[in-house]
Amino acid sequence: MRTNFLKYISTLNTNFNVFLKNYQDTYLPNFNIIIHSLESIWGRLGKEKDLSGHSHVGLLPFVNLLIRHSIFGFQLIASYQSFLCWLTFRPGLEALLILGKFVDDPNNANIWKNREADQRTYKHAFEGKKLISKILPRSADFQQVLKRLNDNFMYPNPDFVYRDTKILDEGRHSLFLKTEYFDTVRNVEIHEAHILAFLNLLDQICYSSDQLVQSLCGPATHKQRPERPFSESAGSRASYLANRNPVSKKVMLELGLWGFEARGN
Repeated sequence: MRTNFLKYISTLNTNFNVFLKNYQDTYLPNFNIIIHSLESIWGRLGKEKDLSGHSHVGLLPFVNLLIRHSIFGFQLIASYQSFLCWLTFRPGLEALLILGKFVDDPNNANIWKNREADQRTYKHAFEGKKLISKILPRSADFQQVLKRLNDNFMYPNPDFVYRDTKILDEGRHSLFLKTEYFDTVRNVEIHEAHILAFLNLLDQICYSSDQLVQSLCGPATHKQRPERPFSESAGSRASYLANRNPVSKKVMLELGLWGFEARGN
């Protein structure tokens, strides 16, 4: 092992500057717009009651987790650490699904609170596909993304172990085992596919959030989502990368919920 922590921190800063040079006028503004839209959409619950006169302010801590881990995830992808982006974002995605379960049935909140005392009831209500809620649009799709994050980014399965591991032949019967900390230059298009996947997933979450809040509180007095979906504004670039590389396409389909098949790509 030849690890130098100060060099690692220096590389983080360098990578972020490279990201700004490449995407300051494209993906960074897109992320800011989506985050501000999420804050505006869910912020209604802190100021308004639902159509029956009930408050849902208790959902806001879960919204804060969603937004916080979205920011953490984008910070990591902006440092060319797409693997850590998904690992870090995972709690935010699960918080969104839990929130949906609470709106479906307020009794689920008590089950969640008492999960340590009664794990059987908790697992029955929240484990696997049980996390799919009725009121949150695309909840089933979000649960599938969560499952993929659990399967591929949480545990040392073969893909996890070998994804960023390289064995280098140094001659004289000597091998050097190298683990990458960052997305490599040769995989720059795959890194961009992760950006497109992450932003499109957040945009889909934004749309679903808007639908959920409107079902509770009625239509908003002003538009809170961007005029154009991210999949429309970035669609040509996403299709280009998908056609060039099957790995990029898989990332965008499975993690970002892009609809290439519907487009005929």
